[in-house]
Amino acid sequence: MTNDTKNSKLEFKRKDDETNAQLYARGQQFVGAVQQRQRRYIALAELETQLRNGKHVQNRTLQTHLTEAQYSAIQAAWTQQQLIRSGSKQKPQAIKLYEAALNSAQLQDIKAKELHKRGHSDGAAAIEELCNTQMQALIAEIEAAITHDPTLSQWLDRHIPTANSTLTVDQMPRSITSTSKSCRVVRKSKSDIKLEAVQAAMRELMQDED
Repeated sequence: MTNDTKNSKLEFKRKDDETNAQLYARGQQFVGAVQQRQRRYIALAELETQLRNGKHVQNRTLQTHLTEAQYSAIQAAWTQQQLIRSGSKQKPQAIKLYEAALNSAQLQDIKAKELHKRGHSDGAAAIEELCNTQMQALIAEIEAAITHDPTLSQWLDRHIPTANSTLTVDQMPRSITSTSKSCRVVRKSKSDIKLEAVQAAMRELMQDED
């Protein structure tokens, strides 16, 4: 971005029929908002440096410089990490049943691929259809369970995909405690989560400026 472009974004023009006093007051508000955003970005950058250097940043400090939604995201992410570490001790029965049904569908998928390798295309196609039917039913069941108990969504590694005939087993959500290669969950420390939240807040400020 050139200096000319930056200057054009900050250009402050008089509105039609605006008095000098009104123009001045509006200009003061404009400058104040820009300075406030710059101060917040600098504060976030300082927090990022501290976290990168392994220093502890207290929650009340984060609450001062993050929005309510940004801070809530930290809490939600850490809650999920705690659930990951709990293993099967706290895992709801609905998630256990989902995992068992998904494992069954995955076995069918493996069987279909083996038949394809052996040249048994008709048998493979029949098993693929069965596998797809199982996944469609499984999506409907887990969606209904989450509607009844929204906290169940915390135990899944992604949003539930739309049920359709092209859906694959790899696209199905995994439990956050799953050891499957398809599981998208990454173990993170509290410091990692705080750092990601601060960096996301900095990016958001930059996007607002663009």
